[in-house]
Amino acid sequence: MRRFAIPLVLIACSLLFFILAMELALRAIDYPRREARILCLDAIMGNVYCPNLSERLDNMYDSTLLVTTNSEGMADREYAAGKPAGTIRIALLGDSVTASLYTPQAEKFKSLWEKALSQSLGKPVEIMNFGIDGTSTWEQLQMFQLRARQYKPDYVVLSFFWGNDVWNNSRSRDKGRPNPLKDEYGEQSWVRNLQVKHRKSIRWLWNNSAAFQFLDTLKDRAETNMDYKRALQSAQTGPAVAPAAAPANAPQPQYDPSFFWDSDSWKLTRELIIKLRDTAGQSGAHLLVFGIPMYDQLIMPKPLPYAEFRAFLRQNDIAGADAFDKLSPLSTKQKRDLYIGDAVHLTAQGHSFFAEASLPALKAFLQPIPSGGKQP
Repeated sequence: MRRFAIPLVLIACSLLFFILAMELALRAIDYPRREARILCLDAIMGNVYCPNLSERLDNMYDSTLLVTTNSEGMADREYAAGKPAGTIRIALLGDSVTASLYTPQAEKFKSLWEKALSQSLGKPVEIMNFGIDGTSTWEQLQMFQLRARQYKPDYVVLSFFWGNDVWNNSRSRDKGRPNPLKDEYGEQSWVRNLQVKHRKSIRWLWNNSAAFQFLDTLKDRAETNMDYKRALQSAQTGPAVAPAAAPANAPQPQYDPSFFWDSDSWKLTRELIIKLRDTAGQSGAHLLVFGIPMYDQLIMPKPLPYAEFRAFLRQNDIAGADAFDKLSPLSTKQKRDLYIGDAVHLTAQGHSFFAEASLPALKAFLQPIPSGGKQP
């Protein structure tokens, strides 16, 4: 035992010394904190925004904007539990593009919609922003069930991000997280409770240790890259076709899972959207799906399957809105100007563009439904 114990103790002491040295070095160079006190843990949904925050992002998304959250943990203003008389209330579900923590409130597409719709319809419109970083349709369905529905919205808008929602849905399922398709919202097992406690301790380390945050960020990036590659390999489709102008021996372009309409990831995504339609309908709300692509997807020679997606929505009596028709005639530079440096999240110009492009469909969606008719 002694022969094995001494080397193990030496290794442990070396690791501890290394981590302490890294901690001191990172603090000395003022290593920037990212998301440190913004994310809290929910037993079902995973990461959510902590309530009642007033924190700066410390250069996350190239922004030092002051981030505030309300008592529900929404990156939005406070809302009354009961809907004000004569007001149209909309629950907006989405990810970091929807939450847009790096954008002033008045410049978000949510706020631009709110102002334009209130003026157009002649009555107050509340759009409650339930968007959370890193979520996909899987978690957003949970968000509606656990938080948004209690506000009794008249409508639900799912902000569908083509950039990673498809493969993130598969990742959430494959990691064995509570399944919203099976209504797994009840009591959690002791194993799940142990996982929650573990996650809380990890979050404490993230908030208080620069070394842990640095190492955990590297781990997350590596996991994300591996998850993406696995999702790409599992997509069930024929080989991508190179552009006609390309030389015959040119390498074929690689596409992410969002391009493969017949893949398992897309099948799961469609099931989640239909489930959200039904769940919202049980609360008396109507669903609209609003699609936003990322920049790289717009410049691929193969288009995203948005025509198939539109047809799917129509076939399932789900309203839809997107900006693909408006994006098509734009130059590469004009498209790039809609996104910040990461080519994923929207600039103020991008928020304005997508808000304006989708506004006609949103106005039609909010019109009173004729007796016995269907949602436009």
